[in-house]
Amino acid sequence: MRRRRRRVLVIAAVLVAAPLAAARAAGPPLPEPNFAADITAGNCLPEPGNAHESSQYAREGWQGPEFERYPGDCHRLKFSYGPIVIRPGQNDVLVGPVTIEKPLQNGTIVRFKPDLVRVDGTVPPIEQIHLHHGTWLSVPSYGNSAFAAAGEEKTLFPWPKGYGLPVKATDEWVLLYMVHSAVQQPQTVYITYEVDLVPQAKAEALDLKPAYPMWLDVRPSGYPVFNVQRPFGGDDGTCTWPKEQCAGFDPYGQEFTGQGQPGNGKGKDLALNGLQFGGQAFNGGTLIGLGGHLHPGGLTNDIDVVRGDEAKRIYTGEAVYWDRTDPTQPGGPPNSWDFSMKVVGLPFWGVHVKPGDVMRSNATYDTTLQSTYEDMGIAVGLFVPNDANGNPQAPGVDPFVAEPDASPECASGGVPAGRLCDKGVVTHGHLAENDNFGGPSGTITASRGVATDRVAIADFLYAPGDLSTINMTGLPTAPKGSKVRFTNADAFANIYHTVTSCAFPCTGTTGTAFPLANGLTKLGLPTEFDSSELGYGLQQIGPAKNTTDWDLDLSTIPGLTDGDVVTYYCRIHPGMRGAIEVYG
Repeated sequence: MRRRRRRVLVIAAVLVAAPLAAARAAGPPLPEPNFAADITAGNCLPEPGNAHESSQYAREGWQGPEFERYPGDCHRLKFSYGPIVIRPGQNDVLVGPVTIEKPLQNGTIVRFKPDLVRVDGTVPPIEQIHLHHGTWLSVPSYGNSAFAAAGEEKTLFPWPKGYGLPVKATDEWVLLYMVHSAVQQPQTVYITYEVDLVPQAKAEALDLKPAYPMWLDVRPSGYPVFNVQRPFGGDDGTCTWPKEQCAGFDPYGQEFTGQGQPGNGKGKDLALNGLQFGGQAFNGGTLIGLGGHLHPGGLTNDIDVVRGDEAKRIYTGEAVYWDRTDPTQPGGPPNSWDFSMKVVGLPFWGVHVKPGDVMRSNATYDTTLQSTYEDMGIAVGLFVPNDANGNPQAPGVDPFVAEPDASPECASGGVPAGRLCDKGVVTHGHLAENDNFGGPSGTITASRGVATDRVAIADFLYAPGDLSTINMTGLPTAPKGSKVRFTNADAFANIYHTVTSCAFPCTGTTGTAFPLANGLTKLGLPTEFDSSELGYGLQQIGPAKNTTDWDLDLSTIPGLTDGDVVTYYCRIHPGMRGAIEVYG
């Protein structure tokens, strides 16, 4: 009774505030008035100005020009998690329970849209602060892991027409998130997420079929990351992990499969037998949607179904990098966050899977422009279980029978023609928060300074050698073949830093695509080093290497001569740049 009274009081407070919501729509996030019951009207429309989402709804058969989904039955709930106070330079993975920031009514979710905003409701530039990743989990679990996920590319999650995720008021949600701040001032932000909900009675009247999340990850863990370095790319300028060896070490500086050791020759497998979806044991069903998550440099999520000894590609999740001069068009270089992921789903894509099938994941990254660190290769599928008699409840094709259609636009039409298209469509275009690419400019003109074998990292500076101070102190020097020890003194303020090679002079405006891990000395020698994130934390869910010290071994850069200069930066706070001149 006490809990019910609290809920009534909360609803009453929200109702009092509701008239202010429209007037302050552009302001800070406000409580969602419909979280527990349908109090005010809400429409489930495409995102304003998002032609890609409107196009998808047109394919599904919704009526234009508005393309409203489930008119009169669907409510768009706008939740916010926060306020989250971000420390200067924060890069931690955190976990928190979701209380009233979720539907407190039974129903079916048919769309999920994540974002991150400041307290005034504006979206910060991505090179300053962003949601590195967020995953929403539930107890009880709806599938084999998280039911929704978000990264900087902010892919939308609409369930195909006629399907959705059943949720209950009593479900408990948990949000695992990593907000990355690249600036030195404290920040306050909210994680926001729109949830399009059809209440239970209306969902039953519409006969919405359940579609549960299927989580696919190339490195399943609380912080599922890997490295891809330039020297490990093939003749095609790419590397596919974990099938191939893509780096000399993993993000913690250690070695394992494909990271300092050979790849496993296949990928990461997920056996479907034994999994549960909607609380029921897997007994076959249909995937009706699949979308991937990559980091800058990522090219494709590669998902196969394995049956016996045979593997069939069902999804090549392409990253579309937007053109720098015309952001409405693809064609930009794969080195920034200015990209969108292609997703597949009904009505043109559906895949039947059987007991005994295995899902196999790989992620392919570019190796021509830069090395990339702490990469991800995740895909989330929407799975419709077979009925009690083992019959599919959604249209699809058997990937081992259907003829593949590898055309970029699924020219055959896909499922209605009995064909399997592995490529999809984007859910949104270029985002304004990705406008600032930055870029190289200027050079280093400082005179030669004192010799050193130690560099402290403190107060977001490399000392000695920070490019912001070398005109006063001179460029520190070290003999070729020596080691220079870097120590992160900021670690005791829970701030992580890296020492990562970049191309000389590594000067210019910080942006979504600069600086890069494309190491090159002043005299043109390639360099390839990265300290990992120096600091302390739980490696099970975060990036910390759990040490403050790292040695730059200059003997690993063959050909260094007197007067050459090695430059580096911090991947976590890319405004930090440093250099050392070699002598001897």
